[in-house]
Amino acid sequence: MSEFRKDPLSNRWIITLDDKNFVPTTGRALPEDLPVKDDICPFCPGNEDKTGKEIHRVSQPKDGWSIRVIPNNNPYLQVETQLKKKGDAVYDIIAGTGANEVIIETPAHNADLENLTDAHAAELIKVYRARMSDLLKDDRLEYILIFKNKGSRAGANLAHPHSQLMAMPVIPKTISDEMAEAQQYYGFKTRCPFCDTLESELASRSRLVKETENFISFVPFASRTPFEMWIMPKHHTSHFHHINDNMCAQLGSLLKDSITRVNKALNYPPYNYMIHTAPSKSPDIPFFHWHIEILPRVKSIAGFEWGSGFYINPTLPEESAEYLRGL
Repeated sequence: MSEFRKDPLSNRWIITLDDKNFVPTTGRALPEDLPVKDDICPFCPGNEDKTGKEIHRVSQPKDGWSIRVIPNNNPYLQVETQLKKKGDAVYDIIAGTGANEVIIETPAHNADLENLTDAHAAELIKVYRARMSDLLKDDRLEYILIFKNKGSRAGANLAHPHSQLMAMPVIPKTISDEMAEAQQYYGFKTRCPFCDTLESELASRSRLVKETENFISFVPFASRTPFEMWIMPKHHTSHFHHINDNMCAQLGSLLKDSITRVNKALNYPPYNYMIHTAPSKSPDIPFFHWHIEILPRVKSIAGFEWGSGFYINPTLPEESAEYLRGL
């Protein structure tokens, strides 16, 4: 049996199946026998001279570190590039102004978020906040996206645990579309669609995975992939960088918990997560709510998906959530 489901937050339609024979198309994101330290890995301790000038560091005793932020060695965008805009007939061109930073999440080459302590995970969220807050001072930048690619199938080029930051002089289409849908919903109902989603998920609890004082993790009603998960703050807030230290601690622990559950459910799959926050220059927005989207890469995207914009999810979100809750 199949059904169409519409995501009210993106106006995206999903075809959801109940395919008991579905088998993920990929195994582990990384080998099980990775060493704690890899002598040729530029992100491992002792190889700091193989990276660019350090931007930020969380230090440990005896001159060690637990988290480092460095520029991408092959950046897509650079702060040093002067912002220039021009037109070529019907085409618009903007210089590659921005920032592309790499957040090395831990000295351990073979770790994942589930291996970090809660305190370390909290520090990682604080580093995300600090880097976003710092780059917000550059008025050339319109949007800052923090994301993680785990495994080559998810776009990672190195095994060492890391995430990235991209600061851009334009607002990405995905964010523009989310905001446009949310604004239309708000204009019609005078309510934030993200807050309504939270209330609905907390009321039904059929897709809820975990709840804390300030956050929930859940499987979206119109999930794009098996075991997709979202994390949202329970109180309305449009900008990620406004979170306080207590919320950083809770969010770090819940993000760690979510990745741990996905790893157990799917045998350490490739995955991406993204922090969707309001545009850099916008004030507090009553219709937009920042959130984290976690997407396991366990199903190939084929011609129908590319051609139609529909995703086909072979697992029921309610069953995925029930399974995740039990891990």
